Amino acid sequence: AMRLTVVKLDGTSFDVAMLNTATVKDLKMAIRKKTDEIEPEKMGHRHISWKHIWDNYCLTHQNEKLIDDNSVLSSNGICNNSKVYFSPHVMSRVY
Repeated sequence: AMRLTVVKLDGTSFDVAMLNTATVKDLKMAIRKKTDEIEPEKMGHRHISWKHIWDNYCLTHQNEKLIDDNSVLSSNGICNNSKVYFSPHVMSRVY
């Protein structure tokens, strides 16, 4: 297993534990689960629209956007003690 630090837009961070075989989608689920545990304590109960978050933000590692949900984290150079950042995500409107 590996421990990753997720850095939020406000500069605060939290750690998540991931399997070495985890994908970007697994990481997103872990972030969601962790945030759902942390936020009520700090912010009171409120609904977080994860669809809105992932439509507008993406995760990056060493300035590489982690866009493919099915890619394995280790294939993106992510290993134990790596930092992953939230970044504004501008989706191309042209397909």
